[in-house]
Amino acid sequence: MPTPSSIKTARLLLVFKLILILFVVAIALLVLVIPDSLSSGWSGYREKTIDSMFGLKPEEYKAGHFGIVLLNFAPAILMIALNIYFINKRKRLVSIVLSLLVLWFSFNNMIQLVLSFACIVLLMTRSSRAYFLEGAGALSPAAAEKADDDDSPDGESDEPDERENPDDEESGSDSDSEKPASSAESKGGEGSGEEPPKETKVAARSAASASGSSGRSRPKPSADPVVEIREAGAEDAEVVHFLMLEAFEEYRAAVPPSSALDETAESVREALESGGESAVILYEDDIPAAMVRYRFEEDAIYFFRLSVAPPRRKRGYARQLVEWVERKGRSQGLSFSRCKVRQSVHRNLVLYENMGYEIKDQELVVRPEGSVKALLLEKNLGPQ
Repeated sequence: MPTPSSIKTARLLLVFKLILILFVVAIALLVLVIPDSLSSGWSGYREKTIDSMFGLKPEEYKAGHFGIVLLNFAPAILMIALNIYFINKRKRLVSIVLSLLVLWFSFNNMIQLVLSFACIVLLMTRSSRAYFLEGAGALSPAAAEKADDDDSPDGESDEPDERENPDDEESGSDSDSEKPASSAESKGGEGSGEEPPKETKVAARSAASASGSSGRSRPKPSADPVVEIREAGAEDAEVVHFLMLEAFEEYRAAVPPSSALDETAESVREALESGGESAVILYEDDIPAAMVRYRFEEDAIYFFRLSVAPPRRKRGYARQLVEWVERKGRSQGLSFSRCKVRQSVHRNLVLYENMGYEIKDQELVVRPEGSVKALLLEKNLGPQ
């Protein structure tokens, strides 16, 4: 995930503390090695400095006194350096303990004390916790990398918010981890036209709802599941919503949290019923595993909210859904496929670039919780 501002500020405060301490050490060294004869102004400054630091006269200040300065400041310098190191390594407990030790060594200076206390407070914030959780493995690297996953401000026009995809697969056009569909996909607009039985859709929704409400693991498909991609209707809104929440739930602690978590099944149903957007669901043995939402924009098909259930990731399903969207766009005679991603999420950029997408525009999106740079990606859907 991008480094939150709380962590950046804490590091800056620690660096500032370190600079202040090194400045004092440098002054102590200068008044030792530079004689009074340098200038009359220096002589007066040297006398006042030695008196304020040690309570000595200039002629009484010796190399041993400078050694005392180093001895006094060495623990604080070491603690601050280690603190910065372990913050960068995302070791939360060690960083907090070291911050407390730095606070202890700061009691003789009010400025240092305030800086230390502010650093501890910053390390205890929710955004810092999410940052450290990634290092501890509590969040998967892909999840942490995309923890801040909103691509445009809430309420932009009457259209659904445009979000980046929470679970893009590894880069590469034909990764071994990408499991191909075991049966033909339903290709919207390409002649399949087969509608899955209503009983199957109801069963899928029931399985999804049961998994989400009970907190137990979702039903598991067979070792070699039949994978199908089917267009969703308004009656599938609960399944679409469930898959989205399942994919985005791990970002609830992110700063800012994903606004996907604010959507409801009813809002999804209304969007599908109005025709303002459409969706497709990828099934494993009739169990919902992934989905993507899309809409038509003049000469392009625009997809968003690409969601793969965490237990079903690393199977190439995100890529399969994007390819389905592209085929849908071609079947409608559209020229381009588009999506938005955060500029900082390089993993997404690599995937899309390998699929032929190019950066066409960028924007700074400002939200109450913070700002984010978003990139508009586009692929020409010409004959292949």
